[in-house]
Amino acid sequence: MVDKAQLHTQVFHSLNEQIAVIDSRGTILEVNAAWERFGKQNGLSDTFASVGCSYLSVLETSILSGDTLAIEASAGIMDVVMGRREEFRYEYPCHSPEQKRWFMMHVSPLYGSETTMFVIAHYDITQRYLAEEHAAFLSQHDPLTGLANRRRFSEFVQEAIRRDARSGQSVTLLELDLDNFKSFNDALGHPAGDDCLVQVAAVLKEHTRRPDDLAVRLGGDEFAIVLGGDNTDAHQEIAETIRSEIEALELLFDNGSRSVTASIGGVASHPAPGERVETLLAAADRMLYRAKTQGRNRVVFERLPQWHADS
Repeated sequence: MVDKAQLHTQVFHSLNEQIAVIDSRGTILEVNAAWERFGKQNGLSDTFASVGCSYLSVLETSILSGDTLAIEASAGIMDVVMGRREEFRYEYPCHSPEQKRWFMMHVSPLYGSETTMFVIAHYDITQRYLAEEHAAFLSQHDPLTGLANRRRFSEFVQEAIRRDARSGQSVTLLELDLDNFKSFNDALGHPAGDDCLVQVAAVLKEHTRRPDDLAVRLGGDEFAIVLGGDNTDAHQEIAETIRSEIEALELLFDNGSRSVTASIGGVASHPAPGERVETLLAAADRMLYRAKTQGRNRVVFERLPQWHADS
C-alpha cells in the first residue's frame, strides 16, 4: 500500500518549481529541494532557503538596498496574507552573469490547511520570455540583414520627431539605393544578391551604433539611416563615408566591368510639433532622385527649413 504522506513529500521535492510555505507573519515553514538548490546555485545567503527565517524580512532587506522588484513582491504577498486578493502573480527578471532569466512568483493560500499558511512558488519562464523577445525582434527587423524594417523605421522616426521638436535639435535621414543591384542579382544569382545586401547592411551598422541612430532596410535594395543630434556636417561626412565604403566592397560583375555602388539622398531639419514621417521621407527621396540623375554613386544632402504641420 502506498504511503500517501511519503508520496506527497516525494512529489513536493521532485517539482522543478521553487516552493516555500510561509505563515501569516512570513516565516518559512517548509521549502522543497528546488528552492534549496536555487539558493545554493546562485550564491544566495542561507536566509533565502532556511526554514524558520522570515521571507518578508528577506524582501525588506532587498527593498532597503534599492530593489524595486522586491517592493511589488512584498506588497503582493501581503495582499494575499491580508485577504485583499485571492492570489498574486508577478513576473520578474533574475539574470545571472551567464544568462538572462525570468521567473514568475505565484502566491496563494495553502489548499486544505487548517491553519493560515501560504504557498510561494517561483516558476522559470525564461524560454517563454526569450521566445517573445525573438518574436518581437522579428516583427521589427529584416530577417536577411538584421536591420530594422519599415515598421520599426516609422516608429523610430516618429519618436525622433517628437523628441527633437521638444528639444529643438535636428534629425537627419539618409535614404540609400544600390546602383546596378538588379543587374548584379540577375548576373550572379540570388545567393550573391543576398550576400551583397548583407555586406551593405554591415557597413550601415558600423555607422549607427548610438541610441539615437538607426539603420533600416526599407525593402529590396533600398535602405535608410536615421541620425540624431545637431551635427549635420558630421552626418554629411557619414553619408560620404558610407558611399565610399560600399564602393570599396568591390561588388563586381560582368567580368569586373561593372559594380554595385550607392546613391544617397540626405536631409536634415529641425522638426516642428505634429510633423509626419512621410514628410521627411519624401524630402530624402527627392535628394536620392537627384543623386541618381546626377550620375549615381554620390551623395546629395540638403538642410531643410523647419517643417510645418500643414506642409
